[in-house]
Amino acid sequence: MQLAIKLLPYIGLAVSLVVFLGLFSALNRTVEKLRTRLSKFEAQMQRATELSAGIGELKKKIEELETAGPASEIPTGKPLSLNGTVRSKVLKMHRLGQPADRIADNLRVPKGEVDLLVKVHQIVMRPYEQLPAGTERPEAS
Repeated sequence: MQLAIKLLPYIGLAVSLVVFLGLFSALNRTVEKLRTRLSKFEAQMQRATELSAGIGELKKKIEELETAGPASEIPTGKPLSLNGTVRSKVLKMHRLGQPADRIADNLRVPKGEVDLLVKVHQIVMRPYEQLPAGTERPEAS
């Protein structure tokens, strides 16, 4: 019994030490979790900053394009190819009676391309326009 009384301060110290180490370990895990969350948050903030900067640049480019207006020059040096959408717009505007100059300006294509497209379309459609009603269309060969 007397030995237990002599060891009591040491046992108390050991228990206190174990409790302290347990608390320290829990605190260390909490700090690591917070560091992980902080690094994720910083990465999200970095992405948000980059997106904001990109949006700002796009707004500037849009403003520049809007101030340039429809009369901006077509880059030269490489030939333009009319895609299907532009072709259909050219033909639609022609059917509505728009002159070739206005079509070229509005769609930003050369006037010669507009004229050529309209002429080719007229040549291709000529056989179909001359058919009497009820006649079958000619076969493409």
